[in-house]
Amino acid sequence: MRIINTILLVLILLVVSGGAAYYYFFGQGQPLLISQEPEQPAVGGPIYLALEPFTVTLQGERNSQIFYTELTLRLDETRSHTILVQYMPEVRNRVLAELAQHSASDLKSIQGRDALVERLKTILAAPYPPQMSVPSISSVLFTAFVIQ
Repeated sequence: MRIINTILLVLILLVVSGGAAYYYFFGQGQPLLISQEPEQPAVGGPIYLALEPFTVTLQGERNSQIFYTELTLRLDETRSHTILVQYMPEVRNRVLAELAQHSASDLKSIQGRDALVERLKTILAAPYPPQMSVPSISSVLFTAFVIQ
């Protein structure tokens, strides 16, 4: 009888320790292997804000032309995204006002488009009253650009 009790006790200990090992390695516990490489901090992806399309009439030398464009802003931080979304009517107004000041011949050249990008970055990064919040915009990207 004493041998049977000992065998049962050993079997119970094996089952319990096997279950604990399974839980540790494959369940909620951490694996026993220790990584030799230090963990790298998680790198966030770029933050983009796509604006609704813009259609503007450009005054030309002989006649007016239609300018259609879609813009996407690349932002430096999520706070900038929050600010621009909160002030979107003012953002769109600033862009439309700037686009309307250009002529078709200006925007057809690479230098004219580059100047427009720099001007848009400047006017969109200006403070938004009454909180005077200033977004950080790293680039303005054209995702559609048509002059007709």
